[in-house]
Amino acid sequence: MSINITGLPTSQTANTRTSASDQGSTASKGSSPASAQPPSGKGDTVKLSDAAQALQNVEKKLANTPDVDSDRVAQLRQEIESGTYQINARGTAEGIMNFEKFFG
Repeated sequence: MSINITGLPTSQTANTRTSASDQGSTASKGSSPASAQPPSGKGDTVKLSDAAQALQNVEKKLANTPDVDSDRVAQLRQEIESGTYQINARGTAEGIMNFEKFFG
């Protein structure tokens, strides 16, 4: 399932994606973004919305975030082994209920 965050019709979004991927393949061959444009100034250009730029920034931050918080795992392991770990039954139940509401 995909979500259209651009507000553009699906056909126009597909054209924009094609243009962006064409531009990306040109840029990845070592040419600069300015040289990716045809000399005549004609051609498609892509301008990302603020929301799309924010999404890209979030993706970059997530890519640099470890999958596992080792410090938190060590803390929980210590609490479990010492017998001081407290289970929040209400929070767990609310999490399950929210999950079921959203995905159920």
